[in-house]
Amino acid sequence: MFGSIPVLLIVVVLTFLLLEAAAGDAVDAYLLSIGGGDAAIARSLRVSYGLDQSMAARLWLYLTSLARLDLGWSVAFDRPVRDLILERLPNTLLLMGSATALSFAIGSALGIVAGAKPGSGRDRVLSTLSLVLYAIPGFWLGLVLSIVFAVQLRWLPTSGIETIASGRTGLSRAADIAAHLALPVGTLTLVYMALFLRVMRAGMAEVWGLDFVLFARSKGLSRVRIVLRHVARNALLPLVTMLGLQSAAMLGGSVVIESIFAIPGFGRLAQEAVSGRDTALLTGIIVVSAVLVVLVNLAIDIAYAALDPRVGASERGA
Repeated sequence: MFGSIPVLLIVVVLTFLLLEAAAGDAVDAYLLSIGGGDAAIARSLRVSYGLDQSMAARLWLYLTSLARLDLGWSVAFDRPVRDLILERLPNTLLLMGSATALSFAIGSALGIVAGAKPGSGRDRVLSTLSLVLYAIPGFWLGLVLSIVFAVQLRWLPTSGIETIASGRTGLSRAADIAAHLALPVGTLTLVYMALFLRVMRAGMAEVWGLDFVLFARSKGLSRVRIVLRHVARNALLPLVTMLGLQSAAMLGGSVVIESIFAIPGFGRLAQEAVSGRDTALLTGIIVVSAVLVVLVNLAIDIAYAALDPRVGASERGA
């Protein structure tokens, strides 16, 4: 856990330096949005936001502020960055958490079905289906689902996280949010389910040839017990590893999905920060994203040790 602190520090410094190397700043974007302004106004704004200081001074100021959990001030929104992130992050966590849980559960279950008998008809069908789904771009799939289920059939809302000013509370509000998230969650689930299915199926096909499986067969255990308690459990290890590696990709993928379905989330906030050249906001978003990825991978390590006791034993022995 403590080893992640230098990683986060490197992420912060590199992000700051890369954004500093980009042309323009938040003042340029603001003046462009209001139709321009003279040099005196631009200079005054840069002084008020501290953009007139040297890069080293601003980096040191940002690091000391970050140590106090102060992510700075958003020039584009004229609000603290921390408040903006706390306002948008729950929507993205709800979206990505639901999609991750569903894709992992369905993908691993279908992978077990396909890998229970490699080379069978159901294996070929599921493998082909997963390949087709994984080859489809997520943004295109989201648009198609939106056209079919929201525009033509009108079963689901087209955009947003919930009905604006509906006054709903309790279960009624939860049902409204679920209806708004059905399409974006379904899009992400189909895309990542295909990946988990293929990884699970490939892992099971590899485990079938190991000695302990042959020993289980020689003991006369039922095929269902061998599949669930021996083959699937060991094949689940690379799937759990893939889940950790995909956490950053799934968080980045929320930018496209949130833009398509107009969800006021973390990814859309990043897009707005880029368009507004808001360095402080974009840096805060990247830092929080890095923290989330570190936490997810920590949880994956714990799950990996629970699935394979040899991992925890080796670490204790070391």
